[in-house]
Amino acid sequence: MRPLLIRFLIPAVIVTGVVVALTSTTSDGPRTQRSARASVRPEAPGGIDTRASKPPRRPHAILLVLDEFPSDSLLDAEGRIDPVRYPNFAALAADGTWFRNAYSVYDSTTKAVPLILDGIRPHPGTSPDRRDHPQSIFDMFARHGYRLVSSEEATAMCPPTLCSGGRQRRPAILPNLGHGRPERLKRFIRGIRRSRHPTFWMKHVLLPHGPYLYLPSGARARAGSRDLLPGMLTVPGFHDTFLTRHNEQRYLLQLGFVDRLLGRLLRRLHRLGMYDDTLIAVTADHGIAFQVGVATRRSVSDSNVEELTPVPLVIKAPGQRRGRVHRAYARTLDIAPTIAGVLDYRLGYPADGRSAFSRAVRRRRTISLTTRDFSARVQISGRRWEARRRAVVRRRLREFGSGPWASLYTGIGPNRALLGRQPDGLERASAAGVRGRIAMAGELGHVHRAAGIVPAQIAGDLSGGAAGEKRDLAVAVNGRIEAVGRSFYLHGDSTEHYAFMVPEESLHEGGNLVEVYEVTPGGALRLLARS
Repeated sequence: MRPLLIRFLIPAVIVTGVVVALTSTTSDGPRTQRSARASVRPEAPGGIDTRASKPPRRPHAILLVLDEFPSDSLLDAEGRIDPVRYPNFAALAADGTWFRNAYSVYDSTTKAVPLILDGIRPHPGTSPDRRDHPQSIFDMFARHGYRLVSSEEATAMCPPTLCSGGRQRRPAILPNLGHGRPERLKRFIRGIRRSRHPTFWMKHVLLPHGPYLYLPSGARARAGSRDLLPGMLTVPGFHDTFLTRHNEQRYLLQLGFVDRLLGRLLRRLHRLGMYDDTLIAVTADHGIAFQVGVATRRSVSDSNVEELTPVPLVIKAPGQRRGRVHRAYARTLDIAPTIAGVLDYRLGYPADGRSAFSRAVRRRRTISLTTRDFSARVQISGRRWEARRRAVVRRRLREFGSGPWASLYTGIGPNRALLGRQPDGLERASAAGVRGRIAMAGELGHVHRAAGIVPAQIAGDLSGGAAGEKRDLAVAVNGRIEAVGRSFYLHGDSTEHYAFMVPEESLHEGGNLVEVYEVTPGGALRLLARS
């Protein structure tokens, strides 16, 4: 990882001031878009600097579609893509065009990914395969003589007759979520080869979508994909504030891992000498809302549109050397027409999307999309949508910090003044009949980083307390308090639970001592569990 950080982090930091300055160059805001479909030939982009070199007539192209990824998670306190936590996203944006107000027009993968690939609005009852999507960006590239490589994890938009790796029917999503997500992406990256024959590579990966398993280093927090406490990431836990923040913390850690995988892709392109002249587009299908007391975090509504809709969109044109921040309200529907416009190709069929560089997109003033069941539309002014997004970012930064990962662990939970202190130097309370269990405690006694597992999630159950009682908690790792929190209950479950994330570096190779304490109202510590 060190060579990658040196290669990408330094340029990202250097370009930071330029990126901030560029935000004012494209600030003319959107107006409502016409409902008519776009012309067959999308408008060519403006403002892309490709003068440093003349790109090939038919350049290679890569489209990476991530999953369940609210793009504002990337931002630091200055509104930039955080160059410390997410150096590879920052580096790509520093070389390409970052559409910081890009948004999804559907909230479920099996329709949100197809509309990225064909630029056509989703409709009820359609399947995410060739039967209901007979034309797409794959056909455009095929007409221009491209070799096509597709790796789809929830759709089958490119059939085997066109694409290497294509499918007739979509794969089952749950098995793909359960295992092999990084391995499939790494295999896809290894398959990218330099060739005189132009190639379009398309990859959809079910990350940073849960289950939340990975740490920024690439290690897994547990061996299997199932959570240590079944149900803690689903509806039974949505009512609890601390558990919600804990799960958001896990999401951000997994996002750090996604940045690492993106770096792997960029590094390969550089190594092959392909980076400069390849079109690279990175986006996601939709976001997720980390709200408390809700019935769903994945279905868009008036109350969560600021978290469900913003998605990353960075497009680096072939030969582009200068980063640009574009403030227009580009939609996921616009991605296929935008790629066509950048390459000066005809999409070849009527699409609902427009080039994100077009005047029509710059004139948009409203965010509008259908609900999942197609029964209504969610609509909000762009100005109000951005204000609500800024409020989410402020809350996230207050609780999880930015820059070095250490600040991720210091902003949630009560009694934060205990962090970094040694339990031996603090007042102890006498036992009170409550006892705890640490899930997978054996893993803590045999940490072996080379095996790829660092058990940084400390979770378990408590017993002996009064029904429904909650308590303040702290966890010490090897004699130092590394996390504080509060116990919780899953809906319909009478068992008292707890869960913490601790910094990966707090765990030693080999054996580790982990202690879970109750923090009494007077500030004394009462030992509940020990590994």
